[in-house]
Amino acid sequence: YILVLRLHPKIKKFFKDNITVYHKNNDKVSIYYFNEVYFRHNKKINQIDKGVQMASTGTIYIPTVEEINIKTDDLIIKGIIKDEYNFLTLMKKYKVFKVVSVDDNRKGGLQHFKVGVTD
Repeated sequence: YILVLRLHPKIKKFFKDNITVYHKNNDKVSIYYFNEVYFRHNKKINQIDKGVQMASTGTIYIPTVEEINIKTDDLIIKGIIKDEYNFLTLMKKYKVFKVVSVDDNRKGGLQHFKVGVTD
């Protein structure tokens, strides 16, 4: 678990989500759990030549003053997941998101990381 900031009660009501991060580093996968994050999830429908394409994107706000080890191409699942890393098994059991961006915003009043994801 990663240390999160003590949030003001008016702000804390938005940070109710938990996530599991499968962080890939060469041939090794580390699993990290984050509590009290804000996960904004967007579903999109795109009209394409062959019909309709469904897609999901999201933004995750992780309030912390510490360095976190999340990189592009890591996998994130909403909730605390105890499963070992097996890509196909995770895809069958859960809604898996791929990290596409990580912004370090640990300056100012609400220090946090902003993580962009897509399915």
